[in-house]
Amino acid sequence: MSIPLWPTLWLALTAVLALGLVLLVALLPAESRRRLLGRREAQPAVVDERAQAFLAAGLLPLSDCPRDRTACLRCLQVDRCVVHRLLELGLTPGVELRVVQDNGGPMLVSVRGSRVALGRDLADNLWVEMGDRANGE
Repeated sequence: MSIPLWPTLWLALTAVLALGLVLLVALLPAESRRRLLGRREAQPAVVDERAQAFLAAGLLPLSDCPRDRTACLRCLQVDRCVVHRLLELGLTPGVELRVVQDNGGPMLVSVRGSRVALGRDLADNLWVEMGDRANGE
């Protein structure tokens, strides 16, 4: 009984094409490779300077806010369309909020009697002032 050659040829052709693709990507210039693979550039230094200014002013990102402590939302460092959605959810500058749940993934935040789930990357860009400083105590 003879063994069909098609599966063997198909496997060999797939291996050759995969190797060719890997070599092609490896030979591309760094900028083209980064674009092709979808890797983003590092955040500009301006963002770091802004974060340093917020930290110096006593603010901290919502993602670092301790659980069950009252905080006051002070600054939204996100795109305009995201700001619009946050405002619709009641997350306006000056509003008091409280982190209800934080297990390392999305956070559950209590604001204006409702609970809102926020992704960690979004919470990194919402700057709050802790309750003792926010109330002037």
